[in-house]
Amino acid sequence: MTDDQKQPSFSIIVPTYQRRETVCDSVRSFGSLSYDGNVEIIVVVDGSTDGTAEALAQINIGLPIRIIEQANAGAGAARNRGAAAANGDILLFLDDDMMAEPDLLAEHARTYRDGADAVIGQVTLDPCSSEGFLADNFASWLASCRTGDCISPFDVWTSRLSVRREVFEQLGGFDEALTHKSAFAMEDADFGARLLAKFRVRHNALAIARHRYVVTPRDHMDRTPRSAAGQLLFLRKHPDHTAKLLEQSGSSKPVAQFIYRPLSRVPFLPKLLSRFAVAFADWALKTRFRSSWIVARIFSIAREVVYWAAVRDNGGMPSSDRLLILCYHAIRDDCEDPALAQFTVKREQFESHLASLKSRGFAFVGPDAVASFLAGAALPRRAALLTFDDCYPELIEIAREVLRPNGIPAIAFAVTGVSSNEWDQTPGVAPVPLLTRPQLRELASLGVEIGCHSRTHRDLRSVSDSERSAEAEGSAQDLVQAGLPRPRFFAYPYGFSDAATRKAVRGAGLVGALGLVQRYATRSSDPFDLPRIMILARDSGWRFRLRTAFPLLFARLRRRLPGI
Repeated sequence: MTDDQKQPSFSIIVPTYQRRETVCDSVRSFGSLSYDGNVEIIVVVDGSTDGTAEALAQINIGLPIRIIEQANAGAGAARNRGAAAANGDILLFLDDDMMAEPDLLAEHARTYRDGADAVIGQVTLDPCSSEGFLADNFASWLASCRTGDCISPFDVWTSRLSVRREVFEQLGGFDEALTHKSAFAMEDADFGARLLAKFRVRHNALAIARHRYVVTPRDHMDRTPRSAAGQLLFLRKHPDHTAKLLEQSGSSKPVAQFIYRPLSRVPFLPKLLSRFAVAFADWALKTRFRSSWIVARIFSIAREVVYWAAVRDNGGMPSSDRLLILCYHAIRDDCEDPALAQFTVKREQFESHLASLKSRGFAFVGPDAVASFLAGAALPRRAALLTFDDCYPELIEIAREVLRPNGIPAIAFAVTGVSSNEWDQTPGVAPVPLLTRPQLRELASLGVEIGCHSRTHRDLRSVSDSERSAEAEGSAQDLVQAGLPRPRFFAYPYGFSDAATRKAVRGAGLVGALGLVQRYATRSSDPFDLPRIMILARDSGWRFRLRTAFPLLFARLRRRLPGI
């Protein structure tokens, strides 16, 4: 066999949580694989307490099996953990309820020999699936899914996806925020959107894995709010896919508009319907009515009401033309620099701001959603964007420990030509350092987009045209040379701009720029002078709520009552 004909090695990666018997059957099915290349199996036990790891350790199928245990962090984190430990040329991701057909790997390998960078196989229903209306509905859905030559992100499922390891690493793996805490959906579609934008993805209908459907009515209903939250997070990252996801959710159907969505707003009704539907379904599945269309319909109605209640609780489907943009500077508990102190928010205070926004129904959006908004797309109800000026060192810790775990995107604006806040330096006080280039790359890896804040933090209205262009275009080039993506957004130093300044920033090829006018950004806002609300050290409690709810009113009150 020549090098060109050599079979690629495979790492089969399976995340699992509280499914001991099913995942053990899945791993046993790999023993029937007919493949003459190297194969390893990596099972990541994501916080299971049902003895999964011990049961897996007893399985001997003639293939190397590695078991990795971790605290529960979600399927996305488990898959990334497995990928990091993998040795294979190809990473094959299967869920813990997937059973392999013997020629599964051979078919994936055949498609790679034809030039694919990633392959999606075919899923069928396993005959050992649970009986009843839920499995029947799932089988009908599988039959309706037709994947042809035109592949969309919604065709990329982690139950049938393989990808070259170097491609996976280049894309940065799965977004863990989509399957962590309150969200459980769309991490595969998100990966698919990034994958399809750069690489060749092929479908092989002969690469078959069987889905053993074992989801209970309680499991299905409990996943519904998390699925809605995941879908909305996906839309905020990929607003260009809004139309397709709205179509899949049935948002425009009369039954959703006039029945499900109004019922979802009735206090306590979604929970009551959920409890009744689950109890009714549990009873029916033990009787001859397990496949009754009446039972299925009652359960579906309850599920839809719960789904739309969760959509509303998470900010709603994109339909708004208003955006709250918040401007923070330092997030630290102590600040010796009196010039910076008034712009410094304590970490506990910052976390209370996030909790306040979330409790009031705000939905955090990222730079992709903002770029699409500037191009004409809608935003979620009460959309909010977090921005951080200057890039102080503690921002990495905030991103790692607060923003990323909660799925909150942000933009940080870097001053690229100085290493400290020399523009704010107080005599006798040491300047505060800014993030270095390696630290900016680390911040970007944590999901914070890096934008431009000029090279020297000068008021760009007071410099020459050539200097103005150097500050705008030069800062963008500095970030690219630092190994970061070409920036899309600019924040004016001190929030000041004029026509010449905006022309220079526009000429640098940026998508938009942010000032500090204290109001919401709307569809009529100048994309190169977007309003932004500066948050100060004293903005806590009612001040923060008033400032973010009614910024114009707050500004008027401050002019009349400077002490507030």
